Amino acid sequence: MYRPGCSEHYVIHVLRDDPAFVKELDFVMEKDGKLIGQNIFMKTTIEADDGKTIDVLTMGPIGIAPELKRKGYGKAILDYSLEKAAEMGFGAVLFEGNIGFYGHSGFDYASKFGIRYHDLPEDADVEEFDKNFPPKEKLKLPGQIFE
Repeated sequence: MYRPGCSEHYVIHVLRDDPAFVKELDFVMEKDGKLIGQNIFMKTTIEADDGKTIDVLTMGPIGIAPELKRKGYGKAILDYSLEKAAEMGFGAVLFEGNIGFYGHSGFDYASKFGIRYHDLPEDADVEEFDKNFPPKEKLKLPGQIFE
């Protein structure tokens, strides 16, 4: 989806050997005996500014066979996966992806919850920083997930 070719199969292969991998939340989807989708989860933490550590999950990569996209299978495996994670007691899931798709399952931007990448200052302002450089037109290109 984001670049030519595919590396997700290798990423999943490596993640399944990681100690943070949650075997109980490793899902595949089949249709007519054929593998058509998958989703996995990893345990991770949020390090709060006050020093607390919050246990959460990260999700993905999630995938559906290209010929079956936009037919509801992605949402079905996503919703099923999230339900099982909640049943296991996990209260939050983080990921990087298309909010246009994931928003339909209740996801929102992390920044709305005060969550940011660990090295990113709380008051970071990309627009202000960009003023230090010659102006450039910001283009919307195929494959970009953020507007």
